[in-house]
Amino acid sequence: MIRYERLSNIEDFLKINGSVTVSELSKQMNVSKETIRKDLDYLASQRKIGRVHGGAYSFEYDRAVPFQAREKMLDKPKTEIAKFTSNLIEDGKTLFIDSSTTASTLLRRLILDHKKLTVITNSFEALLLSSNADLITVFTTGGQLNKDYRRFDTTDFSLVNALNADYAIISPSGVDMGTGVTDQDPIESQIRRKFIERASKTILVIDHTKMNNISPFAVSGLDDISGIVTDKISNLDEWQQAEQQFSFFIQTVDGK
Repeated sequence: MIRYERLSNIEDFLKINGSVTVSELSKQMNVSKETIRKDLDYLASQRKIGRVHGGAYSFEYDRAVPFQAREKMLDKPKTEIAKFTSNLIEDGKTLFIDSSTTASTLLRRLILDHKKLTVITNSFEALLLSSNADLITVFTTGGQLNKDYRRFDTTDFSLVNALNADYAIISPSGVDMGTGVTDQDPIESQIRRKFIERASKTILVIDHTKMNNISPFAVSGLDDISGIVTDKISNLDEWQQAEQQFSFFIQTVDGK
């Protein structure tokens, strides 16, 4: 299949299905994952599709696609990350949880593990999950519901500033040894920054595509985080040096 046909088929598939992973397209079109990534990057550069870590979504399918698309990406690594992180969190703790799909996956695991917790979140998905869990007490940050990203958007942090938490569980767009924690969303970056400020410990729950990645909006330095749980790191030796320098832990899990 020539590239023109492949690009057209990708667009048609997304218009019908809404979202897709790189792995799915690679198998379907019998080409390498790297070829598919280049195709998706090109279509995204032309503003024909939306790009997320591990896949893509259609602008024409549904307003809720961005969250749904992200939820499907790298689901196995997210599950393993959640499984490990759940073991770090004890009963009776208070958590700030952001609107990422990885954080929602962790919350599902915490509920499955019968953890008794207080959750403070800007995530509509986390609110829904908590409302059906008897052992979870939930508070929201307030604000307007962003239906595309299933979160509450606000720049009024008076509630968050009045609260303290044992853990901030966040999944930003990028973390880099030189730049620190960054995010591609100007609103989400602010709430993540506030969560980190008000929490005793911060754990980044991120898949490997976010490691060594720099996004436009600063969130925090590496000295503000307590740990990183990820599926794998290409330059682990370098990150272990940063681990010692900034006194946080790094845990890689098998996300295959």
